[in-house]
Amino acid sequence: MQKALLVLPPGCELLEAAAFCDVFGWNLVAGDRSTRLLTASAGLAVPTSFDHSLNADLTLEQIRHEDFAALALPGGFARYGYFGARRNETLSRLLRDFAASGKPLAAVCTGALLLAEAGVLAGRRATTYAGEEGRWQRQLVAAGAILSGDNPCRDGNIITSRDPASAPAVALMLLADLTDEANAARVAGMMGFRRV
Repeated sequence: MQKALLVLPPGCELLEAAAFCDVFGWNLVAGDRSTRLLTASAGLAVPTSFDHSLNADLTLEQIRHEDFAALALPGGFARYGYFGARRNETLSRLLRDFAASGKPLAAVCTGALLLAEAGVLAGRRATTYAGEEGRWQRQLVAAGAILSGDNPCRDGNIITSRDPASAPAVALMLLADLTDEANAARVAGMMGFRRV
């Protein structure tokens, strides 16, 4: 069984994380049952946006990128500490290792900024949150990415997206990368999504 890793930085958005949990969970029930999603963060207790919390399965220190077939990264809010993850060298190294290995990487909304600041998006097409008068998009470009109007945006093994609403589509794209389009379409249909 392939394992996918959902990294949960403090301050991440629950909706964006939940999309991966549900899509990969539905795959275990109604899909080809070939993938398992595990979560990791700096610590096992993860404070999230809007003053909620989650429990991670593993700490980032326990992760070896060789043990996982893909990595997903929800976005989050600065006011809840999300961008403190920029200073986590263990996370930055993990993101660089995944990118270098050619394994699928998916980041929703502001999650793309963590990829960019780790050096993963230099010279690659990507997108991020477009609100706040484009401030996050300017940061993405300043970190070396080529801003794309696509939502979601794929550049090779990396998928980025612009907003929380895109999280299910990104999760389904990642599932298709690990299984196939027909399986992702089956899971999407069972969940009530239309797969395009």
